[in-house]
Amino acid sequence: MADPTVPNPVDPPEPSGPSGPSSKPGLSSRSLAVGGVIGVVVGALGVGIPWAMSGSGKAFGAESGSLKAPASIGVYVPTVQNPKTDPATAKRIQASDPISAENLSAAYGGAATVVQQYSDAGLENFVVLEAVRAQSPTPFLPYVDAASIGMAKPNQEVDTFGHVSCLVAYIPVPAGQQEQPGDSSAITCERTSAHLTVRLRFGGGGDLMHSPQQAAALVDTAWSLMG
Repeated sequence: MADPTVPNPVDPPEPSGPSGPSSKPGLSSRSLAVGGVIGVVVGALGVGIPWAMSGSGKAFGAESGSLKAPASIGVYVPTVQNPKTDPATAKRIQASDPISAENLSAAYGGAATVVQQYSDAGLENFVVLEAVRAQSPTPFLPYVDAASIGMAKPNQEVDTFGHVSCLVAYIPVPAGQQEQPGDSSAITCERTSAHLTVRLRFGGGGDLMHSPQQAAALVDTAWSLMG
């Protein structure tokens, strides 16, 4: 969606010495191809420091108060608590999180926010939680006439799964050919109401982001924990 913060998925932490993984697990040619379509530079976000700006701005129905990041979202735990996360990466995440939360709050007129990065046990899948005490507009992408440029479908679409909307990138497929399983990548998925937005950003070399349905289901899980 057209997000008010930096619209990038998560970059896996770089290993540094014996305390980090020796390589990025699960990084496949599929991941590299989707990465080329996405064309992103990632900012790793944080350890869940809530932020509520002072003032009485009411943009997007902004509400003050507080939000607390869940201790886990399914099998995903805060990256800074993962024993495989090297100290330099954990320090970087801890330093960037307050800035990310502040920027997110400012973009939503002073609403309470929380930002926290999660990962699975093997550091293969990464998820950034962004929660805001405010409503978000429906995700939007400019219209693309795929057939007119010889493609089977646009390289990016907004797909809806129940109450969740996902920005999904696709490996380019020429007109007349079929999309192959795993050729899609969920960049962000979000669910919103009049008083809360829960957004997840996806990254890493694992399978999660390559299954938009699973990515959307994880948003519903996060929503149930934040609501």
